[in-house]
Amino acid sequence: MGAMEACLATAAAGSVFLGTMGLTSGHARRVRETTPGWMSGIAESAATIPVVRESRRRAELDRRRSACLRELPGLIDVLTLGLMAGLSFDASLELYLSRYDTELSAAFGEAMTSWRMGISGRGEALEALAGQMGVSALGSFASIVSQALEFGSPLADALEAQAQVIRDEQRSELEEEIERVPVKMLVPLGTLIVPAMLLAILGPLLSSSLGTV
Repeated sequence: MGAMEACLATAAAGSVFLGTMGLTSGHARRVRETTPGWMSGIAESAATIPVVRESRRRAELDRRRSACLRELPGLIDVLTLGLMAGLSFDASLELYLSRYDTELSAAFGEAMTSWRMGISGRGEALEALAGQMGVSALGSFASIVSQALEFGSPLADALEAQAQVIRDEQRSELEEEIERVPVKMLVPLGTLIVPAMLLAILGPLLSSSLGTV
């Protein structure tokens, strides 16, 4: 009987433990299921704040501007090769649009559609595109293309020179960003690393001095 009672007690304890674990896991599962809703609600509420909305808008504009600056030299190179091969500006631009699937190519595709449908002129569409992207180099590109096509000047040489100017600007911006890295590192260095080093150095000295008192 003693062995039988011990087995029954063990089985009962096991069932209680399993039931508790089931309740705990069920509660944890419910918490995991409800947490994303709370988080999404908080995110949606935060998105309605004007400061947050403006910050997101600026971040999106900066991202698009950086992507445009990275892709613009490639666009100019393709246009230059097409023009040197005897293609027209529109045909060279179509060559680029058929080879690349980026935000810049999509924007140029919309601009080309607008001037081909007669909604706006080529120069106006390119200037509107430059204003939409917020990139000064794209504005210079629009001016060079408009003037070259209007006066019949060689466009390939002008675009090749502009591509080199854009690459030089990107290199200078990258160098400036690298120079700002040490300044940005001062904040974590002063708030995290230096106090930890002082604690590691002065801690044993303080403990030893307090022990001798």
